[in-house]
Amino acid sequence: MNMSDSNAITVVFFDIDGTMVDTHGAGRIAFINALNAVFGWSGNIDYIRFTGATDLDVLSRIFNRNNRELTGVEVSRFFEQLPIELEKSISSCEISRLPGVAELLGRLDEYPNVIIGLITGNIESCAHIKLRAADIHRRFTPAAFGHEHGDRDEIAKLALRRVENLLEPEQRIAASYLIGDSPSDISAAHAIDARAVAVATGRPTTAELAAAGADIVLKDLADTDRIIRLLLN
Repeated sequence: MNMSDSNAITVVFFDIDGTMVDTHGAGRIAFINALNAVFGWSGNIDYIRFTGATDLDVLSRIFNRNNRELTGVEVSRFFEQLPIELEKSISSCEISRLPGVAELLGRLDEYPNVIIGLITGNIESCAHIKLRAADIHRRFTPAAFGHEHGDRDEIAKLALRRVENLLEPEQRIAASYLIGDSPSDISAAHAIDARAVAVATGRPTTAELAAAGADIVLKDLADTDRIIRLLLN
């Protein structure tokens, strides 16, 4: 695209877990501990795959597994407790910022017609905790979170609407991307007609991400110059 056209906006959305940050299990530990603290549940949740999931969907699946109906009151209670437990678990886990993330964000910040957004399955409070722990906080506007919908495709649509609300009348979205590490991120990208940039820094392999329909598959985000060319040229 022509980066000299100030009305042509490029939107780059990022996922958090497995894409920018590795919490080394702190999120799962927090979820388990919050279930125990709020509902007195201490059962095994190994049947839950967190990769690509949303916090609301995970909670719903756990309730279904236990033959319980999830109510709004229970959702509120759980999501109040979850960030408390995450602060505890994150203090005892090594939080890693994944390769190239800080450099890529810094380079994207140099372009006034690039909007950097966030599409995540985390609830908002937990997203901020993870980003702050990885020292990549305060960079993402707009954002949509995992308490707002259980379906990541719908979260992506919400994020896109928030981008559109930010634009001046003369501005237009010329290109959009969603950078993530899971097939769910790929699906979410295509749900908003964005290009899916998949990075194999989470659990899925490059082959699995390609098979899921990613438009671009990368080993990681370490090659900043190449990624800038892919996104902005």
